[in-house]
Amino acid sequence: MDRTEGSAILFQFADSGSAEDASATLRELGYDPVVHEGGKLHIHMDGSDLTSALEIAMSHGGELLDQQPLDPLAVTGLAYGMDSIPIPAHTVNEDWTDTYTSGTGDDIVDEDAGLNNRDEDGEELMSFHPDDGSYNFMSGDVHT
Repeated sequence: MDRTEGSAILFQFADSGSAEDASATLRELGYDPVVHEGGKLHIHMDGSDLTSALEIAMSHGGELLDQQPLDPLAVTGLAYGMDSIPIPAHTVNEDWTDTYTSGTGDDIVDEDAGLNNRDEDGEELMSFHPDDGSYNFMSGDVHT
């Protein structure tokens, strides 16, 4: 049983338009918001992310009015994701090959797969040398 089951939080907004905007955003993200008269909105938290709900409501100008009492450990767990391991979006990549994830490096030279890490303009840029060797300069090499 989830510790947020049966709990709800209530927000007060400056106007009903802000409450409607927050409600639409929350509904898109899977929450069950209910808008009341006077710019009030409450959210049923049945298994939902408390931190996201608070951030979304407050970003639309909402102020927390009331909440059903929650177990302090449940609030900490929900706020900091103690029961889950978040996976950052930049690490999710379905087109990785098995050899890439294993770290063997065999797929680096496989240009037939369409995956490569090559600068197409690199050779052209390397061929541009404005110094024809006529300058008398000191080498920047370090000799010991």
